[in-house]
Amino acid sequence: MPLREIRDGTTIPLPEVDELRLSIVMDNAIDVLMAGTEVARRLPLQADTFERPAPRAEHGFSALLDVRRGEARGKLLFDTGVSRDGILHNADLMEIDLRDIRAIVLSHGHADHTLGLAGLLGRLGPRGLPLVLHPEAYLERKIVLPTGVEVQIPPPRRADLRRAGVEVIEEVGPSLLVDDMVLVSGEVRRTTPFETGFPIHWARRDGTWGPDPLIRDDQCAIVNLRGKGLVLVTGCGHAGIVNTVRQAQALTGVQRVHAVVGGFHLTGGLFERIIPDTVAALQAIGPRYLVPGHCTGWPAALQLAAAMPEAYLPNSVGTTYIL
Repeated sequence: MPLREIRDGTTIPLPEVDELRLSIVMDNAIDVLMAGTEVARRLPLQADTFERPAPRAEHGFSALLDVRRGEARGKLLFDTGVSRDGILHNADLMEIDLRDIRAIVLSHGHADHTLGLAGLLGRLGPRGLPLVLHPEAYLERKIVLPTGVEVQIPPPRRADLRRAGVEVIEEVGPSLLVDDMVLVSGEVRRTTPFETGFPIHWARRDGTWGPDPLIRDDQCAIVNLRGKGLVLVTGCGHAGIVNTVRQAQALTGVQRVHAVVGGFHLTGGLFERIIPDTVAALQAIGPRYLVPGHCTGWPAALQLAAAMPEAYLPNSVGTTYIL
């Protein structure tokens, strides 16, 4: 359900849920020997683990949110990875039946979060499944490197989605899904002085290419965990991970943050300079768990692990976080 009339200072009453099972269907890395914890359930080792088909990692992201409030339960897929069959392969190995999902959310229009849609919708068939995305997710985009090389980033196409039989919800503002248990943030306000966007990112509008540093379609999924606070799932975090957390707090009126999971977009020379400010801000916010993945980058992950060792959890494809 879109929420189009959210005004400054107005909060969205996001109901508390009793449980969130957050499964990482696709991410950049996998480690089948990574130790699990009470919260992080890794893929089980079996006698024939190395003879079985292996899960895949790719430069992409996809997560399954399985939420429960009392007797109500629902599943939502957040992003779809970069390859046509990557999330299908991993979901099968994780024994996830993707036909159970009740909605799909795209964090933004970049290919490493959307190109898996074709394979997913091919498997699901026409079902009128809600698919939430920001209208700017359809923009043609590219990264223009200092060398002059232009890296094209193909977007999802509106006509393809409509032909696939999904209910496309193009929404700038927040949306509630899955019996109002999951809030999609919509466009994130930029409030920090250091999260200023991606300066070499361009978009094509009205037939003309121009700078698009803010990537305004970037959004997150938010769950309010009973007695523990907010859980945020991000795709890339192009809006800035601190901006994104602050947006979730402002939207819901809930200040306590239990977990932040996904891409923090701190990789590469353009973003490594803001790692110290980001770490300091996240320390001040104080999430119980911090699970950086996808485009966070090793330097940021290492600094976050050093600064917040009790909160930091390393991510791996196939992990399910029991929250």
